[in-house]
Amino acid sequence: MPGAVVLGADETTPHAGMLRYPDISKSEIVFVYANDIWIAPRKGGLARPLASPPGQELFPKFNADGDEVVFQGNYDGGRDLYTMSTFGGVPKRLTHRPGGEFPTDWHPDRGIIFFTGADRDGISGPRLYSVSEDGGLPSKLPVPYGGNGAISEDGVWLAYTPWVRDHRTWKRYRGGMASDIWLFNLDTNESKQITDFDGTDTLPMWHGDTVYYLSDGGPEHRLNIWS
Repeated sequence: MPGAVVLGADETTPHAGMLRYPDISKSEIVFVYANDIWIAPRKGGLARPLASPPGQELFPKFNADGDEVVFQGNYDGGRDLYTMSTFGGVPKRLTHRPGGEFPTDWHPDRGIIFFTGADRDGISGPRLYSVSEDGGLPSKLPVPYGGNGAISEDGVWLAYTPWVRDHRTWKRYRGGMASDIWLFNLDTNESKQITDFDGTDTLPMWHGDTVYYLSDGGPEHRLNIWS
């Protein structure tokens, strides 16, 4: 008896990609799956695609009201910033820079906070910028270099890391490129280092007046949430 032939296997096999880069609003969760942005209710239910034009989307971030998302889109050969309503629609392009931009937070007055790689001024290292949600020229934040910027709820304090090596393949790294968490006051230009560890302290985030971050400072040297 001839063996059975299965047709349409590609149509029934789900994508093996993982769910990545989640962000949470009061009512929804946004995340990346198979290089597209999806959104789902926090209480559970079906996820729906928010943005899936040809090209890769990464690093979605809700605004404070939870009705708009900024993300990195690679549509025209460059990794620029785009915004989109959580109800869907056409992505709106905000930046037109030659390097890649990585959105990290929304500021109540300055717009969207992002960082990019080395600029063309001979100085190596990531730089932090803000750009209006309506687009226009980005403004450099008043720190020499940095990435992973997170803004306090009152818009005064910037938590950041001077170096960014989160996408390296190194594990349990100890050395000169190990990142620590710094704070910078955008009103007074006061700065202070709040962690001092020879391993990895990275990805700061605010909740109330507390800064949470990832660190591999535990006994097993695995990244976990610290404060």
